[in-house]
Amino acid sequence: MTGRRLDLDGFEACFLDAWSRVESRFLKLECWQSYREREVTTSQAAYERGAVQEAERLLRREAEAERPLYQDVQSRGIDYARIRLVQEPLTPYLGYELIAYRIRVKLGENIEVVRCDPAMNLPGTEFFDFLLFDRHTALIHDYGEIGLQSGGWVTNDVAVIASLEKKAIELRRQAVPLEEFLAAV
Repeated sequence: MTGRRLDLDGFEACFLDAWSRVESRFLKLECWQSYREREVTTSQAAYERGAVQEAERLLRREAEAERPLYQDVQSRGIDYARIRLVQEPLTPYLGYELIAYRIRVKLGENIEVVRCDPAMNLPGTEFFDFLLFDRHTALIHDYGEIGLQSGGWVTNDVAVIASLEKKAIELRRQAVPLEEFLAAV
């Protein structure tokens, strides 16, 4: 792959730059079944100690901070989709994340879920986390071995972006809306 390695600050800076240039589509692929945060959020800590209602209240507050993003997406008519690969049985982290997703869907986020074989290696060489900004920029996450983001890579290589776009489009064809996934869980 052609691209440039970024630390976490560089990754965030490239995200902001690429987002400012999005005109029609932003796709986000998520594969890890458990992520580790640098600092556990208060909502996640509440969920982990079994205070699910408190976690949900805190997640609503956290999501409200993202409302301007969802309004920007809607006003600009951007095709914004989070494509989430899920293996069952669900990890405790996914249980927590699904609460956040329910809230974010109500704010306007499009979350599409693809059920994957539990034996599939996620992430792996075929499926890994990335962000695709139209056809001009891709950011590929580096979560190391334990799911803690340390940075990633940025690329503007047309062939790499086309390959990632093809993968995302194929996954979207298999995906179901979050509501449909939750109805079957």
